[in-house]
Amino acid sequence: MAEEPITFSCPACGIILTVPRALAGVVGPCPSCKTSIRAPLPMPALAIQPLQQPPATQQPVQPQQAPQQPIQQKSEASSSSVEPTVLHPDQQPLPSRTPASKPYVASAQETNPTSTPPPPEPQPWQQNRHNPLLRLLLGLLFLIACGALIYGLLALLPDEKVQEQAKPAEIQLSPRTALPATPQKITPPSASTQAPSFNFSNPTLLSLSLDGKAADETQKIMPGIVALEALGKFLTAKTLSERLPYIETKIPLAELENTLLAGELPAYRSILIDTQEANAVEMVLDIYYNVDFEGEDGKINPQTLLMRTRGSGQPKLVVEPFLDLFGGRLAEFASKPSSRAGTFQVIVSALATCTNEEVPNRDKKLTLKLLSRDNTREIAQAYFGRQSKIGMLLEDGSFSLSYGKAKACTVTLRWNTEEDPAKPYLEAIDLPRLDWNP
Repeated sequence: MAEEPITFSCPACGIILTVPRALAGVVGPCPSCKTSIRAPLPMPALAIQPLQQPPATQQPVQPQQAPQQPIQQKSEASSSSVEPTVLHPDQQPLPSRTPASKPYVASAQETNPTSTPPPPEPQPWQQNRHNPLLRLLLGLLFLIACGALIYGLLALLPDEKVQEQAKPAEIQLSPRTALPATPQKITPPSASTQAPSFNFSNPTLLSLSLDGKAADETQKIMPGIVALEALGKFLTAKTLSERLPYIETKIPLAELENTLLAGELPAYRSILIDTQEANAVEMVLDIYYNVDFEGEDGKINPQTLLMRTRGSGQPKLVVEPFLDLFGGRLAEFASKPSSRAGTFQVIVSALATCTNEEVPNRDKKLTLKLLSRDNTREIAQAYFGRQSKIGMLLEDGSFSLSYGKAKACTVTLRWNTEEDPAKPYLEAIDLPRLDWNP
């Protein structure tokens, strides 16, 4: 039987070549790519095990190549004169190989189907996940975030102890009821002279140590009551000499003797605490009281009185606004034109219109109501221009004065007779202070 030819492929270009068996081991050029190749030595017939069928979704597995080591041992045993040759895997003939196909390299799972597949290569983030330093850093960041959250919640929650201390004491006094004990015992007026009625609808009492030292318990909770006691003595006094210890003023004594302070004041029906203002820098505590005096024909004359406490001194009534409002000085100035200007302490309420047709160029002016108390009939109305000093003050927005809001202020007035001599009007030219501090 004739020897079978040797069939192999060029390792460079992949062309299949067939040579006589006698040329086994001979080196020669490839007829296609001219690369020097060696004809492989003949191999004994090997038993080829059937390959496992691949899944339907995978590509067909190429036939398994014969082990390389047995081929080398066979070659040495069959010919001692031929130099041993290491064959390239592509030199083995493959049944399904074509010249255009690329070399196929079988995976470890295909060559050994029973072996366990290697675990997938971890991603970079999975490798860093087990880094002890990274885990410690993440833990610290978590603790910092929790601490910041807890601190923010505690900062937003109100302090119950502070609220308890800041909560003002409330003292309800019924009419004709004796006041609580104070450093100086109050003596209620007799029924023959006056019948006072203390009606505290909103008795908010301020607790403040003006001299910076710890005051006793009575002074802490009862500054409004102490000021009320002094106010009661001022109102029930019959002469100026009796009122002097309870008043604060810059008016000379000779002028005070010509005012209503020199005699008895009308009876009053009720006293209510209105507002309180504290100035810690000047150590001043101001308490505004709403007092209803007996008026003509049984009507009520509503007034605002200011009691001022300086430092650790006793509360005293500020005389200037009392004379301007209750004493009638503002009403007298506003009753007829005058050539001089005047400064008064009043309750003002600004309006963004001017409805008085007697005022010249009223479409360019605004109104300032002059009151003795909020929500009462005004004593007079003064007017000012939109571009005036008061108009700019109201438009600024950074002050406590605003349209429609009543406030105790010091106002300078004059009678304007130049704009239209036939129609003089009361003009507000300045607000020197936004309080009563003559």
